[in-house]
Amino acid sequence: MAEDPLTSAIVRKITRHLMPVLGVMYLIAYIDRQNIGYAKLQMVGDLGLTEARYGLGASLFFIGYLIFELPSNLMLARVGARLWFARIMVSWGLVTVALAFTQNAAMFYTLRFLLGVLEAGLFPGVLFVLTLWVPWEYRGRLTGMFMGWSAVANALGAAVGGLLLDANGTLGLRGWQWVFLMTALPAVVMGLLTLVILPSGPDQARFLTEQDKAHLRKVLQDEQQR
Repeated sequence: MAEDPLTSAIVRKITRHLMPVLGVMYLIAYIDRQNIGYAKLQMVGDLGLTEARYGLGASLFFIGYLIFELPSNLMLARVGARLWFARIMVSWGLVTVALAFTQNAAMFYTLRFLLGVLEAGLFPGVLFVLTLWVPWEYRGRLTGMFMGWSAVANALGAAVGGLLLDANGTLGLRGWQWVFLMTALPAVVMGLLTLVILPSGPDQARFLTEQDKAHLRKVLQDEQQR
């Protein structure tokens, strides 16, 4: 079926204004998931962790994420993407700061599990949000564009992680502590920016005209009915 020119033009506006914000959020989240691997190079020895204890702590993130993924998205549907994504990013950033001052295995386990709980819902939340913004035939493209930021995160995260480990001893902090601190900062900043730059939905988007909003609303309503 041929694409409607007006719908395509609206989706292009949404892609230009919305996808960079969501993409940067995912980039920060992806780097945050990687930071534990870089920190491990020094952290294990400093805290006296065995490989088994480190592995348990690393995996607890995903257990917390799995358990709270559905509740997080149910809450997102109630309060809106702008508020909920901001909450996710700021809270996980603060827990990552706490990880920089981990003292023992018990604290490591607790913070890693809590990190998963607080970050839960970001990725599936974005997929849900796309259903509120664009018709189904465009979602695959935007999802691919969104996930492509993980490749950028892989390249950027490795370089940043190495540089932060080399900051060992700066201000009396170990390199692994700098890894957590400096990967937490973008999450907190982006979380606060999200409150300003991310519209709650298409009806609140300043970059869409009233005609755009009315047309998009009709297209999505017709799609939902079908």
